[in-house]
Amino acid sequence: MKKWILRVDDAVRMIEHHLLWMLLGTIFTVLTATVFFRYVLGSPITWTEELLTMVFTWMVFIGSSAALATHQHIRIDILLRILPKRLELVAALAAVVVCLGVFAVATFYGFRYVRTTWGDLTPMLGLTFGIYTLALPVTSLCAALHVLRNSVDSGLRGALMSTIEIQAETEMAS
Repeated sequence: MKKWILRVDDAVRMIEHHLLWMLLGTIFTVLTATVFFRYVLGSPITWTEELLTMVFTWMVFIGSSAALATHQHIRIDILLRILPKRLELVAALAAVVVCLGVFAVATFYGFRYVRTTWGDLTPMLGLTFGIYTLALPVTSLCAALHVLRNSVDSGLRGALMSTIEIQAETEMAS
């Protein structure tokens, strides 16, 4: 099971990495073309706002998942700082379970919402709104996989640590 989680998560991380760069390039290219057509040629492209909104939505959700995978997320740890050391593992387990629960709920209801929006079309491009809403359940699945992988790699205590916390712990251990 551990090997499977690692292999699948490696593939998901690679896909996220490449998609983020591709989406960023798309945003840059479309924005540049939009400005050129509007201000140089005097003929604006009307569908770019829709496309950019869709691309940006996916980029934000994929970026959130990728940040979790690489411990680049924000973590509020005030409760952990005041808890006794003996409860640290229990708190870490609770945090991982809550995270996985939130991702499970977001995935379940996200897919339900995708079904309700799939038949609706965007006004300019004529694409399904389901493409927008698909970002939530897909990236929630990816994020859950990253939490599982981080739990396997770093243990429960380190699964949701940020890079700053990991670095501080490494320095304290040295």
